[in-house]
Amino acid sequence: MNAYGDVTSLKSSSYLNIDVTTHDTYLRKLLEDATRRIDKWTERIFYCLDATRYFDGAGAKLVLPFDLLSITTLKTDEDGNGTYESTLATTDYHLYPLNDVPKVRIEINPNGNYGSFASGVKKGVEIAGVFGYGDGYSATPYVAVGTLGAAVSSTTGTGVTMSTGHSVAAGHTIRIDSEQMYVQVVATNTLTVKRAVNSAVAATHAIATDVSTYEYPAPITEACLITAMRAWKRKDSAYQDVVGNPETGEIVASKGIDPDVKEIIKMYRQSRYV
Repeated sequence: MNAYGDVTSLKSSSYLNIDVTTHDTYLRKLLEDATRRIDKWTERIFYCLDATRYFDGAGAKLVLPFDLLSITTLKTDEDGNGTYESTLATTDYHLYPLNDVPKVRIEINPNGNYGSFASGVKKGVEIAGVFGYGDGYSATPYVAVGTLGAAVSSTTGTGVTMSTGHSVAAGHTIRIDSEQMYVQVVATNTLTVKRAVNSAVAATHAIATDVSTYEYPAPITEACLITAMRAWKRKDSAYQDVVGNPETGEIVASKGIDPDVKEIIKMYRQSRYV
């Protein structure tokens, strides 16, 4: 669960110009829906998924169907018995593109200890790491937004207390230590969150621990806010396809991703170069 825009920005004068909290939950859900529409249209995710994924074995080059930000472990099953007995060191492979993120392929280092990625073995590669596009600049696309005002002493509790002066908003995905949490409600310094999102692991956290929020490319955030804003406006027409206007005639309302939004984010539509 995540959103590429936040409720505070959506309510600002740049978008809806709303200063009441009555509709905050509905607005957050509009942002979540807009986020999923963007994921579907671009055929990629921009949030950070902590996951273990599997791939068919390959020769000296493994082209990834998913964006990759970082690798924790890369293992291969050389004999196809279902056990990933070989763990490649970072010196055994190179991530491409070399100087940019996200990574889209992995190549064997000819000076390393392996000649292939379990070539010919179905489900021969296991990669644990962080998948997703992120902000397009960093393998760790998050920035500090405050500190904990109280310890998080439970792995299941949904209340988080921030220190005064934080900048967390509903719709943000925050990171505390290595746990990701999705912020559903903000009441001054008290957050209501969904724990351990994006396959992260719930943990306890000490008071004064740094809290960060994940960042996405600016055009993706703008597209999310515009899509949510237009969905809010369209509710007044009961989401009709055609809206009558006595002065200008019929107005056809587009569905799905708005054409203007497509123009904003078309550069992010997934393609793969080997």
